Amino acid sequence: MLISDLMSANIICCTKDQTLREVLPKFFQTTSNILSVVDDSNKLIGIITKNKMFQLLINQPSLDLTIDHFYNNKPIFLHPTDGLEETRKHLLQHNVGHAPVVNDELHPIGVVSTQQLLWSYNLVYSQLSSVLDFAYDAIILVNKQAVVTKVNKGFTELFGLTSKDVLNKSTTDLFPDLGIETAMKTGISIHNTPHIIAGQQSLISILPIKENGETISAICKVTYRGLTHLHEALTKVKTLEKRLTYYQNEINEMKGTKYTLFDIAGESAAIRQVKHEANLASKTMSTVLIIGESGTGKELFAQGIHAASNQHGPFVQVNCAAIPPELLESEFFGYADGAFTGAKKGGMKGKFELAQNGTIFLDEIGDMSLPLQTKILRVLQEKEFQPIGSSKTIHLNTKIIAATNQNIENLVADGKFRADLYYRLNIMRLDIPPLRDRIEDLPDIIQTIIHRLNQSGFYIKGITHSALTQLMQHSWPGNVRELQNVLERAANLKSGDYIDSVDLPIFSQTNVEKVLIQKSSSSYKDKLHSTEKDMIISALKEANGNKTKASQLLGISRPWLYSKIKQYQIQY
Repeated sequence: MLISDLMSANIICCTKDQTLREVLPKFFQTTSNILSVVDDSNKLIGIITKNKMFQLLINQPSLDLTIDHFYNNKPIFLHPTDGLEETRKHLLQHNVGHAPVVNDELHPIGVVSTQQLLWSYNLVYSQLSSVLDFAYDAIILVNKQAVVTKVNKGFTELFGLTSKDVLNKSTTDLFPDLGIETAMKTGISIHNTPHIIAGQQSLISILPIKENGETISAICKVTYRGLTHLHEALTKVKTLEKRLTYYQNEINEMKGTKYTLFDIAGESAAIRQVKHEANLASKTMSTVLIIGESGTGKELFAQGIHAASNQHGPFVQVNCAAIPPELLESEFFGYADGAFTGAKKGGMKGKFELAQNGTIFLDEIGDMSLPLQTKILRVLQEKEFQPIGSSKTIHLNTKIIAATNQNIENLVADGKFRADLYYRLNIMRLDIPPLRDRIEDLPDIIQTIIHRLNQSGFYIKGITHSALTQLMQHSWPGNVRELQNVLERAANLKSGDYIDSVDLPIFSQTNVEKVLIQKSSSSYKDKLHSTEKDMIISALKEANGNKTKASQLLGISRPWLYSKIKQYQIQY
């Protein structure tokens, strides 16, 4: 196993010229205790730690100070091809908690913690059985077939089993609710998703272990002890997060945007590459063309590029498909007083003038008419325009970002989009991957959406493990927008603090089937529960109260039988 298999790819960077006010919100975007400090060419020149920032907050300096004098300019860093053993010794020798991972050009590509190294190294390579037995949580290790190869005492105690009951057994058969096989198939790591196990509130984490890109095993950890103290600690963290969020919102309001590139959730290689390219695109005045399916987040990238740019003017968005063709020219370029019959007295500023010194976002540009394309091309070439009916020339200092969900090359080939305008726009091109191609980002995106739903008035603690497993199995043709809608619907339907699988739609069925099921689900569910309870009671009677024998008669595992006995409050 190499560092590349273990590192977190959610790398957040800053520069030494940024102020405390600018750097503080960045710690919200990462679970790491460090930020990488880079130069203008994105090369690592140092790190700044969360502890250092907290010390500065306590001392209450001016938030307009830069971090130039506070960051560590001699950081310990790693390479993705480094081995675990040598890295573990290296970090322990230098007493380092977190270290950035860089490529051959010294560009940061990830972060690794000593805790991650120790956990993975000990579990995979060194006296695994002893470590598992002393672990506070319930832990199992499974092979490629999701068969249990190691189990600790905490796990057997939680489920009321012996190690013989668990070892060399399929988790798909024995513990289907854990969803280990699904996590291994998708390669998605799951961190602390809530679930009820044996009547106890628990948190499930699953870490697929990969070799040469293939999942070869996985570690499943169930935390079920000390959750009260954990929740108290999380409450304190959330209080601090609210304080830091204030600074982030203040920065966004100054820029006229709601989102930054750091608000785009996900750690997959595909989305990291696009965010990196977007960050580079924000540093110049070159035009940007964003291509992506509906619902992939093209507007978020446009806002993120503007927020990261040096443009101090506003962010102005124009939906080219929503404006009637006869109004497009006046909407873009404005008009002078008396330019035409019915013109607004005093004239009107167009979108380009409103976006002066800022950014104009031409959304759905593939729907723009050919005559207007000609006018837009002239503006891009000459960097100036005249409002309708005016002799006044306005020189343009505006960053241009265009986006479409159509195949723009096909539009050019069909004569529906000017080739010269396409070439003028297609300088910095961002191809946003669909959600189905970065399904490993799903947990991060879900948490981001839940956070935004809470900000809009909902109260959601999180999503249950079973619900997350169900969402991971959907293909998401509507991308992130579809996911947003599904979660908002679930937020309205949920009966508890968490979004559960029962709150989600049945994706594989038609709308008619869904309606029929909704009408009869309650009656069928009652009949099912009644029948299931009677069968369990009957089996227990036949087995003279022997639960192991009863579970064999029913063809279910002992843990399932125990959970059903508790659910139906069966006394036997």
